Amino acid sequence: MTIIDSIILGILQGLTEFLPVSSSGHLVFVEKLLGHRDVPLLYDILLHVASLLAVFIFFRKKLLTLTKECLSTTYNKSHKYVMMILVSTIVTTAMLVVTKPMMKSIKEEPVYLTVAFAFTAILLLIAQSFFKKAIPDKEISWKDALVIGFFQGIAVLPGVSRSGSTITGALFRKIPAKDAVEFSFMLAIPAILGALLLELVKGGFAAIDPVPSLVGFVASFAASLAALKLLVFMMKKTVLYPFAIYLFILSALVPFVI
Repeated sequence: MTIIDSIILGILQGLTEFLPVSSSGHLVFVEKLLGHRDVPLLYDILLHVASLLAVFIFFRKKLLTLTKECLSTTYNKSHKYVMMILVSTIVTTAMLVVTKPMMKSIKEEPVYLTVAFAFTAILLLIAQSFFKKAIPDKEISWKDALVIGFFQGIAVLPGVSRSGSTITGALFRKIPAKDAVEFSFMLAIPAILGALLLELVKGGFAAIDPVPSLVGFVASFAASLAALKLLVFMMKKTVLYPFAIYLFILSALVPFVI
């Protein structure tokens, strides 16, 4: 992989990680176009870690508040919030038994991206219809966490957006848009760290070239910050259908491009 290729993949990852269009699906799509049919999974995960760093910076106030309040011995809202993140993460992890074999099939046969991209587009159209049904100041419950975790479990599949799925699940449960976005990205932290840990156990570092990987990491980080700001802006405007239209077009193009 050249440095230019790595920059392209890094920017792509950063822009698509937080926009509801599936970063993993775009990476599979572009990797095939660039001829990199054996890109290590760890490389993809490192790009996700760069995006994770952007989450830490963008939501630093929320994370600091959670940390401070969770250190308290008195049970409070932050304790419950972290518990809901744990519940969603457990549901997603349990679903890997089914989704992991499917993920491998999609990577080997990118034509399946057609269905996955179209599925995400439909989810976004559903989410669009739930914006005005939110209950102000609603706290995330156990049932909400279970539903959102299920949606995140589906999003393990390339072409299915993690942010799009979790935000859709939250809006479906009548959680306000601002809180839906925030919870979605809090969930990204254990999801990405877990994927990285699995690769480290497998010894995946031996399979990557450090220089292109570092360049891709930096590109992904910068693009991630920009994408985060754009998504928050779009959610405030309660607009998701442009992303759905884009995914329908991309879905139609996949069979002709790959």
